[in-house]
Amino acid sequence: MDEHLSKPVDLAAYVEAMATALELTIPEEIKPGVVANVEHIFAIAQPVISFPLPDTVESAATFEP
Repeated sequence: MDEHLSKPVDLAAYVEAMATALELTIPEEIKPGVVANVEHIFAIAQPVISFPLPDTVESAATFEP
């Protein structure tokens, strides 16, 4: 696993940073729900994010199902 993936992630700060970057206003009353959803998405994505790939793997230029 990459070193940066093993460190705790402040997802509330991430939500704030992304909202700022996207010029998106998140009302305070729904912000806890947004953060909770991002926490769930992050947890669901962990098996994919942490899956080790060899250095010889190349990304596909286009997706073809």
